[in-house]
Amino acid sequence: MMWKHLEQESFPMSEAQYKESLAEKIEILNRGGYSDLVRDWLRTVNSKPRLGRAVSLQLKINEKMKEFLF
Repeated sequence: MMWKHLEQESFPMSEAQYKESLAEKIEILNRGGYSDLVRDWLRTVNSKPRLGRAVSLQLKINEKMKEFLF
């Protein structure tokens, strides 16, 4: 999941669209059973995103997530 900065001039969504998109992604993580893993990672990750550099968390695909793969 990559993000785009809401305040970028080239950002393609309104704030409402951005929040809706974020809620959809959170729902997928919750339904996939990753919520605790993501919360723990967010609390403990040492890296911070910077301009031109993302921080990544790679998730192993479990049975619950297979329904979301296209």
